[in-house]
Amino acid sequence: MKTIIIFASTHHGNTQKVARAMAEAAGAALVDIMEYPAPDLSGYDAVGLASGAYFGTLHQRIRDFAEQADFSPSQKVFLATTCGVGYRDYTSGVKKVLAKRGVTCLGSFQCRGYDTYGIFGKTGGIAKGHPNEKDCERAKLFIRRILAI
Repeated sequence: MKTIIIFASTHHGNTQKVARAMAEAAGAALVDIMEYPAPDLSGYDAVGLASGAYFGTLHQRIRDFAEQADFSPSQKVFLATTCGVGYRDYTSGVKKVLAKRGVTCLGSFQCRGYDTYGIFGKTGGIAKGHPNEKDCERAKLFIRRILAI
């Protein structure tokens, strides 16, 4: 299954690390949306959207992309996020956008990522050392499972 993973990773490279692990496991193309804002999705069977959690949701560029991208009816999408505290599903808003557009979501992956935003920065951050090797292995297992590879 030809796959592309589009990610936004702006602070500590947490999401980039997870996206790279997934891309490696799936033989997927990898695109940093902060550098290349609108990749062409034609020719891809599966599209991954990955981001850190920002104020309870995915990065604005990922959200905008989910709202505006030309997904074909046969394309499947999956989501991934990294977060300092994983107490909720930060992908739910984007899932709703995709559902409203009639785009099939294969699932979402979430793991902790080093977070120094706001008050966390004053205390040295939280989730230090994440995503770690175990988190990346879980990301690889996730993508292999949803893409059946």
